[in-house]
Amino acid sequence: MSEMELEAKISQGLKITHRKIVEQHRRDNQPLIFSENGQVQYVDPFTVSI
Repeated sequence: MSEMELEAKISQGLKITHRKIVEQHRRDNQPLIFSENGQVQYVDPFTVSI
């Protein structure tokens, strides 16, 4: 497997995971929580594009 093929598969996996996480948080009506510059951020999942 070449480096480009590996990067393509990783990118595809990240896109699928992103979509599933946003969909799950929308179903549960829970905010997305992540860290940005050392500060915890809460984001409404309905404002995030899939």
